[in-house]
Amino acid sequence: MPRNPVRLATAAASSMLVGGLLFAAPVAAAGTAQNYVVVYSSSAVPWDAARTISAAGGSVVASYNAIGVVIASSDRATFASKLKADRRVSGAVASGTFATQIVNDAATTDQAPVDPGTPAPGSDPLGGLQWDMNQIHAPEARAINGGSASVLVGDIDTGLDYTHADLAANVDDAGSVNCLSGVPVPGKVAAMDDNGHGTHTAGTIAAALNGIGIVGVAPNVRIAGIKAGNANGFFFPEAVICAFMWVGTHHMAVTNNSYFADTWLFN
Repeated sequence: MPRNPVRLATAAASSMLVGGLLFAAPVAAAGTAQNYVVVYSSSAVPWDAARTISAAGGSVVASYNAIGVVIASSDRATFASKLKADRRVSGAVASGTFATQIVNDAATTDQAPVDPGTPAPGSDPLGGLQWDMNQIHAPEARAINGGSASVLVGDIDTGLDYTHADLAANVDDAGSVNCLSGVPVPGKVAAMDDNGHGTHTAGTIAAALNGIGIVGVAPNVRIAGIKAGNANGFFFPEAVICAFMWVGTHHMAVTNNSYFADTWLFN
C-alpha cells in the first residue's frame, strides 16, 4: 500500500471504486482489448512510458504525470505481468473487473401520488416535498446565503441533463466533461446524463430558485457535470481518475461523489 501522501492520493483515485458495492464486469475474452490502470512508484510517468507499454503489448490511452498514472489498453493476456517486470511500475491492473454500480432510486410509476404541501417562503412549487432539505435546515441557510456564481461545483456522477429547466441556468459548459474512456471530452453536451442519477444529485446541489420544481442546497452556484458513470450506473477506475484530474486542473471548489468504495486496488 502506498505510504506517502502523493501515493495515497494516487491509489485512492485509482482504487476507490473497489469494495463496498463491487460488481464484476464480464471478463474480456482472449485477444480483446481492455483498459489497464498503471501506477508508477515515482509518482510521475517516466519519459519512456509509451515505449515500455508498447513493448509489453499495449498503448497509452491517457497519461496523468502529476500522479504517476497511465491508462493503457492491451489485448495481450501477458500485458500486466510484462509491464510489472519494470521496477518503476508499482501496479498494473485491468480495470474491466473493477467497478461500483449506483442504484438509481428515482421514483417509479407505481408509487402513489404525494401531496406537495404548501411551499415555504423562498421555495419552489415542489419544495414541500423536500423533507431532506428541511432536515438539514437548507431553507434557513439559503435565506442567509444561497451560494455564489463564483463557486464551481463538480458533480462526479453520470453526467447531468443540461437542458433541464431547473438546472440549465447553473450548468457550467467549460467545466463539464465526459471521462468514461479515461480521456476527458469537454463540454456539457458530452457530459449529458443517460442514467438519471447525476441529474438527481445535480438538482439536490444546485437546482435554481426559479418558480419551477425544487430548490437545491445552493441554488446560486455553478455546477459542472463530470461524467464518470455510464448509462448502467457503473463507475470504472479510469473514468474516476480522469474525473479527479479534471476537477483538480479546473480549480473546482468542491466535488460531489455519490458512489461508494473503500478497498485498495493495488496492494
